[in-house]
Amino acid sequence: MQSTPIHFMTVREQAELLASGQITSVELTSIFLDRAEALDPPPFSLPSEPRPDHDGMLATMVTIARDHALEAAQRADEEMRAGRRRSILHGIPYGVKDLLDTNGIRTTWGSGIFADRVPTRNAAVIERLADAGAVLMAKMSLGEFAGGNTSSALNPWKLDRSSFGSSSGTVSASVAGLIGFGIGTETGGSIVFPASSVGASGLRPTFSRVSRYGCMPLSWSLDKIGPVGRSAEDCGHILEQIVGFDPRDNSSTDRPFSFRANPGSMRGRRLGVHRREFLLSQSDHNRQVFQTALDVWESMGVIIEDIDLPTYPTGALFTTIVTVESGTIFEPLFADGRAGGMFSFNEDRAAGWMAGRMMPASDYLTAQRIRSQLTREADDILSRYDAVIAPTWPNGAGMREVSDGWPIPARHEWEPPEDVDVSTPRLNYIANLVGHPGLNIPCGFDPDGMPLCLQIVASPFEDQSALDFGMAFQEETDWHLRRPEYPWRP
Repeated sequence: MQSTPIHFMTVREQAELLASGQITSVELTSIFLDRAEALDPPPFSLPSEPRPDHDGMLATMVTIARDHALEAAQRADEEMRAGRRRSILHGIPYGVKDLLDTNGIRTTWGSGIFADRVPTRNAAVIERLADAGAVLMAKMSLGEFAGGNTSSALNPWKLDRSSFGSSSGTVSASVAGLIGFGIGTETGGSIVFPASSVGASGLRPTFSRVSRYGCMPLSWSLDKIGPVGRSAEDCGHILEQIVGFDPRDNSSTDRPFSFRANPGSMRGRRLGVHRREFLLSQSDHNRQVFQTALDVWESMGVIIEDIDLPTYPTGALFTTIVTVESGTIFEPLFADGRAGGMFSFNEDRAAGWMAGRMMPASDYLTAQRIRSQLTREADDILSRYDAVIAPTWPNGAGMREVSDGWPIPARHEWEPPEDVDVSTPRLNYIANLVGHPGLNIPCGFDPDGMPLCLQIVASPFEDQSALDFGMAFQEETDWHLRRPEYPWRP
């Protein structure tokens, strides 16, 4: 059996090579830097308007920080030679969504308005990863100001398909073997949705687990930061290094997390299945893929029960909360006129922010009261199970939406269908509103060779439980090990 190429190895596999001395961090980092610069130098300046064609490139990276990365890798090697191994991530190169401040490395928020912005501080997550010895090598592309599912990054499985979400640079690069692991952010689906479109393992942690200090805010009450890797185990190792109380983030909670890489026996664990969302798939083939995935857990002795989820106007709740909060956050761009420099695909979003600043306080407060009721009901359902599950998205990644030559999303990630009919896919939107952790894992492919994925959601601060189900599944399957071939399929 052919061994896994080093650029597709998991965090644990890379860490074992480093710990044994079979490779140095400088050598490992150089492999990733050279691969990224050879396979994915965008043929245009980033950040920029999304484009329908990238000349066969993915455009996953806004900035490749070669000098910074090699200096950090050299320090990691010196420390490991001296017997000081900081963590399992020590010496492993990673990329971070270009919303998190990096001292001395430009952080653009995906916008031409801030194309030359170079922070003089590190975000809390960058601090923690530096303490863990990880090597920052790149800032990953995204839609301007985390703009829904519009991003410069393309899908490595098929270039004409959506990468669906503002963390798409991070997830596409991870699946394409351009970074060792990645860090994304999510407000209403921006880790799990793009991870689903490309078949990455991506975790939205419990709200408040990870400090957002130094990260561009989009919605104070909804933003989360989480890991992207090649396996559920990767996500657990990364999460362990970035969690922790931070007084600089008022929402931060003091809930320690010690990752357990062995999921243990799954026999007797309870998994609630929102089966209505399986029925939203466009094909019998896809529904069978999801059912086969459930059969894997059932063969382990997992108790599987169908559940129903509360029916609330999740689209209206998200739209109200995010529009008001982001409109307030970005008010300075309107005050000094810089908003006029936003990209064309964001014109309607800018108008929404202006409207959000004028929305009656009663509308915002009503949305938050409904959200509180939804939280109580969702917590009650989750308390009966170790996790609940549904397709992250009912089908493989669709075509990139195009209007006047530009890829345009059908709707923002936080704007699910406005109806409250039982046909609305609800698990992701509910989980985001109430702050539940959610893990995306691949479970097969659709008839066109695009990944299909499931989202495993657990109770607040039970991130380990979601990871257990993901790791147990990946011990029995190899979907997470499948990789797109280069050159990328057009």
